[in-house]
Amino acid sequence: MDLKGKLRQGLRIFGDGDRDYGTVDRYDDQYVYVGERRIPYDAFERMDKDRLYVGQTGSSYFATDARATDEAAIRVPVVEERLAVGKQAVELGEVQVHKTVETEQVNVPVELMHEEVHVNRVDVADRPVAAGDVADAFKEETIRVPVRGEEAVVSKQAVITGEVVIDRYRRVEQQTVTDTVRREHVEVDENYQRARDTFRQHYTQGRGKGGQPPFEEAESTYRTGYLAANDERYRNREFDEVEPELRSDWEASGSRGGAGWEHLREEIREGWTGARGR
Repeated sequence: MDLKGKLRQGLRIFGDGDRDYGTVDRYDDQYVYVGERRIPYDAFERMDKDRLYVGQTGSSYFATDARATDEAAIRVPVVEERLAVGKQAVELGEVQVHKTVETEQVNVPVELMHEEVHVNRVDVADRPVAAGDVADAFKEETIRVPVRGEEAVVSKQAVITGEVVIDRYRRVEQQTVTDTVRREHVEVDENYQRARDTFRQHYTQGRGKGGQPPFEEAESTYRTGYLAANDERYRNREFDEVEPELRSDWEASGSRGGAGWEHLREEIREGWTGARGR
């Protein structure tokens, strides 16, 4: 049943035979709370005005034994990190193509026409002045004769003589992204307690004699081996194989008052063996 937007505090809840189960104290996106009881949305069959009705299955949430079971359960969330690898566009570099301008002397041959003037005096036989020549006789003047020719006219025109083509193409390559993630491990003390007496006996028979400290001071060493045996990193691996890693972590932590690994190795190994069921 879709109850979103319909719920409010104070709504009364009823079951078969109009049995009154109380009122809604609070609610969230998934559950309705009646006192300490948590009722999922799908336990409700219908809503009639100011009443919510649960079916036969929903009524079980209000049973005394169900409440006791729910209160006795303690949920411990176990958290781990996971890598989420995405992609984003970035500029990896650039390719620069430079254009430069240079000047070059160019010689272009061209044929030009021009007129040349030659003045010649020619003797002719004497003749009488004609009537048309009288007006210009004995008149001083300058006679201009145009001399024509061609000259070179230079103009420049930009033309495309070629192209530089820059191609870009995409290439897909496989990369492995490496990072560290964290994971929570839950160690149930009940399991350790079952092995604790065995560790105490081992310590007492072996190193507990001759003025050695009590077991409680050495217990952390056994527990180190016990926890390592249950560590996901060492799953399906033997003690001799992981010993260099355990030793490195132990020496880096400065545990057990700075005592050396060789001195405490058997206690750690016993803790490992006890966790693995011998």
